[in-house]
Amino acid sequence: MAKCTNKTFIMHKAAGDSDFAKLVDITEYPDLGGEKEKLDATTLSDGKKRSINGIEDMGDGLAFKSWYEKKDYEKLLAIQEAGTVDTYQVWFGENGEDGIWEWEGAMSVYPNSGGTNAVREMSFSITDEGEEELHYVTR
Repeated sequence: MAKCTNKTFIMHKAAGDSDFAKLVDITEYPDLGGEKEKLDATTLSDGKKRSINGIEDMGDGLAFKSWYEKKDYEKLLAIQEAGTVDTYQVWFGENGEDGIWEWEGAMSVYPNSGGTNAVREMSFSITDEGEEELHYVTR
């Protein structure tokens, strides 16, 4: 049965911490994974077209959206200003019961533009630059 995207969170664990802490509720998240680039591995000796999997391009990082609240923005901004590579998780479900994805990266956050009668939002991205690449966590 399909499930609603409600109760989807970003979790954070700084280097040296033993437990993850909830950062913010998110309103939008990117594709978590995708097809790897196909590399041409064709040889001239047999004339058969072949390809192998290359790396997955995560671009400039995984981009998320959240409602803007000063306390949440300042929490994310402090992580950004620390400039550290930390461990992050996306939890599906209150306790991650519907899946957890984990990776290491650095935080970048900014308030979004606004308009009349609109909800304040902020966007943040987390690079994939640590030793832990994006992967599915089993419990």
